[in-house]
Amino acid sequence: MPPYFSVHYSFPYSSFTQDFVDEIYNTIFSYFPFKSGYWMSENNTLEEIISWNTSLLSKKFNLGFDQHVKHDYKQILLDSDLYSHLRLFWMYQSNEIILHLIVPEDDIFLDDELLRYNSSKLLPLLSLAVKIWNSFGVNTIQTYHELGAPTSYKKLLNGQQPSTEPFSILLPEAFSRFEEVLNDKFLVKKFIQGVLIIEKNYFDLVDTSILSQHLMGECND
Repeated sequence: MPPYFSVHYSFPYSSFTQDFVDEIYNTIFSYFPFKSGYWMSENNTLEEIISWNTSLLSKKFNLGFDQHVKHDYKQILLDSDLYSHLRLFWMYQSNEIILHLIVPEDDIFLDDELLRYNSSKLLPLLSLAVKIWNSFGVNTIQTYHELGAPTSYKKLLNGQQPSTEPFSILLPEAFSRFEEVLNDKFLVKKFIQGVLIIEKNYFDLVDTSILSQHLMGECND
């Protein structure tokens, strides 16, 4: 199994409704269409997967140590010409709904010794993150690599910084807790609903007009 790059979405449980999973999926499918179920869900229809995951989230389900993984949330694969593997799966943790979107690390790096990000591969993930941020109530969106991990929302409110490899989006109240000590290797873009933090080295590679369109256009709608 290759090392994965993760986009970690954290929603307050208060965001949950019976249509929540379906609505999140449909937003994502407008960028990356549904391909199939994954990991013991290959034979399930999309409707079966939505119903299953909605039911588990309604119960705040966490897989027990002695439970078979067949009882866990059903994963799905997304269709994309950009990535060799693009997968979604849910979790419930401490009154938060967690959605993971993962791709192989090799899919997002340029083929060079510096392991710089390929902007053509990262910009769609950033655009999707902005879209979800502005369409749903989100606590944080964080990114990290195989050996990384997200910072919990509680720790963010206590002043710890989010995982930003290479971007994160969070609420202004969380950002204000560490704003004064943020490392200067990051660029900050504030908008009405949130704050985008992004590594400057990545920002230099992207088309800033496209980024501005998503931040200032979609975010102000």
